[in-house]
Amino acid sequence: MAAVLAPFLNRWPILARTPIVAIELLLGVMIGPSFGNLLSSDETITFLKELGLVFLFFQAGFEIKHYQIGATELRLGAIAWLISFICALAFSTLLWASGLISAPFLVGIILPTTAFGILIPVLKQSGDLENALGRFVLGSAAVGELAPLILASIALAHEKHHFHQALLSLMFLGIAAGSIYLLVKYRSETHIARMATWLGAGGVLPFRVAMFILLGFVSLADSFGMETVVGAYAAGMAIAMLAGAAKDETLEDRLTSIGSGFFVPLFFVVSGVTFNLPLLVSTPSSIFQFFLFCLIFIFIRLVPLCLYQRHLPHRDVLAQGLLSSTTLPLVVAITYLGAQSGQMRQETATALVGAAIMTVTAFPTLAFWVRSQTTDSPASLFILKHTKSILDFFDPALSKLMRLID
Repeated sequence: MAAVLAPFLNRWPILARTPIVAIELLLGVMIGPSFGNLLSSDETITFLKELGLVFLFFQAGFEIKHYQIGATELRLGAIAWLISFICALAFSTLLWASGLISAPFLVGIILPTTAFGILIPVLKQSGDLENALGRFVLGSAAVGELAPLILASIALAHEKHHFHQALLSLMFLGIAAGSIYLLVKYRSETHIARMATWLGAGGVLPFRVAMFILLGFVSLADSFGMETVVGAYAAGMAIAMLAGAAKDETLEDRLTSIGSGFFVPLFFVVSGVTFNLPLLVSTPSSIFQFFLFCLIFIFIRLVPLCLYQRHLPHRDVLAQGLLSSTTLPLVVAITYLGAQSGQMRQETATALVGAAIMTVTAFPTLAFWVRSQTTDSPASLFILKHTKSILDFFDPALSKLMRLID
């Protein structure tokens, strides 16, 4: 019911700029044990949440259009993510030294994550998916999702098996990349014509083939000890490359319908239901961590923003930082596994998920509000002024770095 209600609430003028995923999250919190207690977490709910997470990453991989994200966008995204990751490691090490957290490397991986799958519908909703801002955001998000996925698979391995897991991760990536390469290299014009016929004929064969590839990649990732979402992401990319040549949007429409229409909204609603709000507000330490993580999520993304000043207007540069800070699925997945393995305290995991929910509910709304200000209001001037101060502080060092790279 919450997933059905969310689109109607999104039509209200007061919520028109709020991403629909944020509304789904908040509705989940309201009907969950934290508030209404209309729905509680059980094995069925957990299974549906995991299925929704797999579909979210599968859809993200499927919707990557390489002709929209160019080399410049990916290059800047990779450099910006690396800078953010170094900053995140510095912050997490300080928190670990102070005794606040117990897994500095894992927290350092989580902080610079970006939700590619969330940003696609958000950018579609705002009409920015195919303009310069959208391309740079997606370039940053593609790196900010895939790199932490791989690092998390290694970090979550058994204490004595990190090197072993790193080798397995490289093997999986090699197999996945090789499979995608072979699928693209050896597709013939005859196969493309047949695929176009299948897609246009209204049959279920293309959808079944897509599900077969998804299950195959997910099973392969699981057998290599990696997160299943890595396999889902690779499967989405493989299907996108196969189906893209057919120049027909029927399969994409079908996958989007079942993904965005059911499984993905289910993930966000259930994420809200399972969020432990009482634990978040139970101690001063958890509350402090929540606000601190909210600030770190945005700060580490503001540091490398001067890299984008040559490519985007000033308001769009700030929007780039806010949108790149938007994260949730990876935070939910990594904190759950980290707490389950005993590497991360439950208090820290809850604070990180709470801060991630805040990034989804507040950061995109703030980004588009700043961009929409035709006249400089006191609030927008305050935000832009302090953002510029941060950019000016880091600009000399990053300019030298870019000259060395170029």
